[in-house]
Amino acid sequence: MTTTLPWDGILMPREAYGPAAVKARDSLTDAAAQGDWRRALSQVRNDYTVGVNTWKIGGESMFTPLHHAAYLGAPRETVQELLSLGGVRSLPTAHGETPYQLAKRRGHAHLLDMLDPYFRPGTPLGDHLEGVNHHVNATLGELTHDFRGDHQLRTFDIRLICEERGPEEAWFTAPGMYGGIRIGMFWGRAHLEYSSRLGDSYAVVGPEGAAYVTRSTRPLPAR
Repeated sequence: MTTTLPWDGILMPREAYGPAAVKARDSLTDAAAQGDWRRALSQVRNDYTVGVNTWKIGGESMFTPLHHAAYLGAPRETVQELLSLGGVRSLPTAHGETPYQLAKRRGHAHLLDMLDPYFRPGTPLGDHLEGVNHHVNATLGELTHDFRGDHQLRTFDIRLICEERGPEEAWFTAPGMYGGIRIGMFWGRAHLEYSSRLGDSYAVVGPEGAAYVTRSTRPLPAR
């Protein structure tokens, strides 16, 4: 079954979200920051408005529960539970540190083998990774230009959907784009499918640039 990584691609201020969403995400990230794993894990399992890869809206660090677990040196059982719930090992903080890098910097050697990301065969594209990432983000920038205003676009790294047993696609959310942007990897290319008030479109992006963009409702290829 394909799993999806929700991705808040546009960094919106807290007032852009509803009070319930802000409260739920604050509750989860505060519990994780305090090492209250019973409360944090319960909320991830039972509250559909938050996810295991959630960070605090408007927060400067962009720590997810897995980042907090790595930073605090949580028990292995806690980290395993976060991973089983879909925690992404290669997700960076606002300062570019993955959970593995945080645990290593903080001296939590008991977590390193669990947090070291490894990828599905054929990914993450070797020497082509930098080119694919560059053009994916350039394409995302073009697609969201009319919707994000002055708000910053958060960089997307294709490795986020290449981890073994990790998410196989991402759902990039953007205000004004009704279905957001769906990002998947097929045959060494990133496939972006999106809808907005301007219509439905499809793009294929490789290391050399955007291969094509069409006004269509063509579905992503079957795996």
